[in-house]
Amino acid sequence: MSGKGKGGGGNVLNKVLLFVSDGVSCTVPQWYLVNQQAYKVSLAGSLFFTGVLVGNVLFGPLSDRIGRKPVFLTGMFFELLFAYSSALAPSYELFALSRLLMGMMNGGMALVCFILSQEYVGKSYWALTGRTLTNMTFAVGIALFALLGYIRQWRNLATAVNCPGVLLFLFCM
Repeated sequence: MSGKGKGGGGNVLNKVLLFVSDGVSCTVPQWYLVNQQAYKVSLAGSLFFTGVLVGNVLFGPLSDRIGRKPVFLTGMFFELLFAYSSALAPSYELFALSRLLMGMMNGGMALVCFILSQEYVGKSYWALTGRTLTNMTFAVGIALFALLGYIRQWRNLATAVNCPGVLLFLFCM
């Protein structure tokens, strides 16, 4: 098959650029993450979850020493900072670094938030707050994220997704 037309073979870059020409923007063509660089797409996701692991390990003892609320608020501030940094990253390397640091804050905050929710309620409500409420808010967040799918530029989407976090941070202050 030749690289001509919408359904034609062609190389991967032509297919990616064709996809972007439909009005959708993503990181793959912006930083030429094709062929030998294609592994970087998965690497960014792996770095995020590596950060989640590190954050879970570090934030528990830190919140025991300093206090849960200061650690939660500091983590939330830095998560928002790194999230907006990833949205504005001029290069893949800065994008990947901000994803790693954002994952670290995200994992640590999830742990501290879970513990805080258990400490604010009595033992008889632990099942409700620990499992039901936490999972329900996660599901509602995913559903709301689907509504943002109409935002076609990835940087605008990354910025819009983090706006509720700013409101939550201000509310928690």
